[in-house]
Amino acid sequence: MKNTKIIIFTIFIIAIGVGYIYMAARVFKPERYTQDDFFSYQLMTPEVLKRTPRVSNQWHFLSRTDEGSGLRWNEIVFTNINKNDATALAEQLDTWINNYPQRRDIMSVSIEESNGVLELRVIRYEMDKNK
Repeated sequence: MKNTKIIIFTIFIIAIGVGYIYMAARVFKPERYTQDDFFSYQLMTPEVLKRTPRVSNQWHFLSRTDEGSGLRWNEIVFTNINKNDATALAEQLDTWINNYPQRRDIMSVSIEESNGVLELRVIRYEMDKNK
C-alpha cells in the first residue's frame, strides 16, 4: 500500500514537470489559429488584428515570441491571393495601417509565397517590457 502511494505520487510529480516544460516551450513555437478558435482568438489576438480589413475569404492568425529578444508578434495571414491583386491589396492594408488611430502599434504588411500560394500578412510587433 505504501509503495503504491509513492509510485502514484512520483508519477504525479513527473506529469506536472512534463506539463510545465511543455507549456514553457510552447510559448516559443508559433501558434496558428483561426477566428473560430474562440479562446485563442479572444486571448491572443490584438484588437488591431481583429479590426484588420479582410482582403481575402481565407485567413488565419499566428502568434510568435522570440526567446532571446522578447519580441512578440502576431499576424493575420490572408491566403489564396491572386498575384494580379496582391500589390493593390497590400497598398490597401498599408493605407489602413497608416490611418489606424493607435499610432503606437508597430505594424507592417508583407507579400510572401508559401508552397506556391501567395499570402498577404499584416504583422503587429510588441516588445516585452521586462527585457
